[in-house]
Amino acid sequence: DFWLDWKDRQFWVTVTPIVEVMYPGAIMYHFWTFYRQPFGATLSITGLLVGKWITIVFAWYWWSN
Repeated sequence: DFWLDWKDRQFWVTVTPIVEVMYPGAIMYHFWTFYRQPFGATLSITGLLVGKWITIVFAWYWWSN
């Protein structure tokens, strides 16, 4: 299945940059259109980094116990 093992396949070269550009762009569009705030992309990247950190911490915690 593509979504289960996409990192092991050849598609990560195209999927990763598209997601890294489109996701912050979509959040930026939403924040600018509805709130006129220019920091939507910054918030989305910060959210992704915090989510990654939480995933790493809890994965290590659950794996070690």
